[in-house]
Amino acid sequence: MTIDQLLEGYRRFRNGRYQEQKALYTELAEQGQSPKTMIISCCDSRVDPAIVLDADPGAVFAVRNVANLVPPARPDGAYHGTSAALEFAVLHLGVEHIVVMGHAQCGGVKALYEDLDKGADFIIPWMQIVKEARDRVRSSAADKPHAEQLREMEQEAIRVSLDNLLSFPWVKERVDAGTIQLHGWYFDINDGIVWALDQKTGSFRPVE
Repeated sequence: MTIDQLLEGYRRFRNGRYQEQKALYTELAEQGQSPKTMIISCCDSRVDPAIVLDADPGAVFAVRNVANLVPPARPDGAYHGTSAALEFAVLHLGVEHIVVMGHAQCGGVKALYEDLDKGADFIIPWMQIVKEARDRVRSSAADKPHAEQLREMEQEAIRVSLDNLLSFPWVKERVDAGTIQLHGWYFDINDGIVWALDQKTGSFRPVE
């Protein structure tokens, strides 16, 4: 879309949906946000979680990054955008659910899996968060078609991020206490189906 098309979209929103939900926006402006769910998803333009989940304004606290990754906790004074958002969601907003939402055809996962590191100053170093997962998939799925290997890698990256969430002590404390639940979701762009990770079996199942 061009900038002019985006501005036309804004005008439609301002005169349409915003007016229809004016009471909700007024409440959010006056009382602040209090979402119960945080969603960590990819910045891919095709997988906006608010659209996929048909969520109202104020319903989810969202952070988006390349390949929907959660890094391990490292309070070292460096720049940690995802970790900062997680800290705010847990300690200040008191969210009760954290969803890691991956998707099919993820460019970040493909770049790591296929060693596409030319000219990548930031993407590949960021993707090292799931390097060990890549190695596991390469070993276990070597005899499968390449597309299936990428799909397994995309889903394995979700599992790694869920594990990394537990490296933040204030997340683990709340998970152990039952006040926060963690969820892994996988959105298939081709058919519009969300797959949810079954924590007991470790496999993804389509949401009915």
